[in-house]
Amino acid sequence: MSIKRTAMRGLAAAAVGSLALTACGSGDGGDDGGRVTLNFTWWGADERANRYERAIELFEEQHPNIRVQTSFADFPNYWTQRSTDATGGNLPDVLQMDTSYIQEYANNGLLYDMSEFEGEQLDISTIDENVLEAGVVNEQRVGIPLSTNTWSLIINPDLLDELDVEAPDWDYTWDEYYDFVAEVTEAGEDHDPRIYGATDHTTIWWLFMHHLLQQGIQPFDPDGDWNFTEDDLQEFLESGDEVRPYTFPAERNEQLEPLGAFDSGESVAEFTWDNFLANYGSQLDTENLELMPPPSGPDGQKHMFFKPSMQMSMGANTDHPEEAAELINFLVNDVEAGQIIGTEVGVPASQQRLEALEVEPGSYDEKVIEYEQRVREEGYATETTPIHAQGFGAVENEYVEIIGKEFGFGTIGVDEYVSRVFDSLETNIVTY
Repeated sequence: MSIKRTAMRGLAAAAVGSLALTACGSGDGGDDGGRVTLNFTWWGADERANRYERAIELFEEQHPNIRVQTSFADFPNYWTQRSTDATGGNLPDVLQMDTSYIQEYANNGLLYDMSEFEGEQLDISTIDENVLEAGVVNEQRVGIPLSTNTWSLIINPDLLDELDVEAPDWDYTWDEYYDFVAEVTEAGEDHDPRIYGATDHTTIWWLFMHHLLQQGIQPFDPDGDWNFTEDDLQEFLESGDEVRPYTFPAERNEQLEPLGAFDSGESVAEFTWDNFLANYGSQLDTENLELMPPPSGPDGQKHMFFKPSMQMSMGANTDHPEEAAELINFLVNDVEAGQIIGTEVGVPASQQRLEALEVEPGSYDEKVIEYEQRVREEGYATETTPIHAQGFGAVENEYVEIIGKEFGFGTIGVDEYVSRVFDSLETNIVTY
């Protein structure tokens, strides 16, 4: 079990001192036209950027006194950049925030408490209270949920048709999933390029979290202690031994970067959050991708959960908090903006926006909304969102981007994978 700590992990405590000393705003205070300038940044790919940029154009039309400078990066580089910003006391005015990192940033005093804007610049009345709670840290509202998502298996029916392989039924088991992956990989052996069933699911941190829930284990408690053992992780990694020879080769995956096996059209299935559907469709230039739930656990239940797919936060150093709050409110609640953004960032958290959202029949927006409705209606979502202990995001990054990649290349085995993940837990997770 973890050692109790009072020291901050992840972001250096020096970031707080730097923030206090510089007290500099992330915007430039205004341009020659006298307008306030806000910096807004997010992680994501081109499809998300296209939608956000169109929404920002609309915001600037409605708010001629505000100019918005935008930037984005992929998920790992995004957090590297934010760590640099934090150390310099210069976070963007508005930034996309992940639940995995919100504790870390809030506990280091880096996020603005938006409580003062509730009912004024910020309307949170149409967001479910349980979802809203994910943005509250130390009784401060430091995040506003933009959307919700849940775990899924995205499949490519066109490739399955080419290989004459059928997808599993919704209520499938892990063994049936392994058989499916093996069947696809064997059928795709002579395809050019070769087609595989999927990548190695055991190197996905969130699938380990899901595995724990299927075993009746809540991964973390409110104090940050982890409730799983080295044996639990070893069991999860070894559960993939049978299917691993049929999964996508790490060497080929590296060659395809920044794309991956699925969005390069070289695998037929990918475990990911449901809101990635539109981006994958854009990368593959197809409108025929489908969503399925993950396999059922040993008790026959899915043990799925919903979480904010992302939240909107303000840097504590902003010189323009009111205008930043107006931008966040627009991104969360504006119906026209919602029509532009659709479900690329998840299903709208604002019920007002969701009810007003017009989607084309058969579109990815419709598919994601219908998928989440079916998950609810069929009783698959029986779990609450797992607690994100401070340092959760840093552990996830090491689990996937560092240790997991070495495991994929075969340079380390299961025992070392387990040992290094628990070293990361000890180093990064802050407990109280």
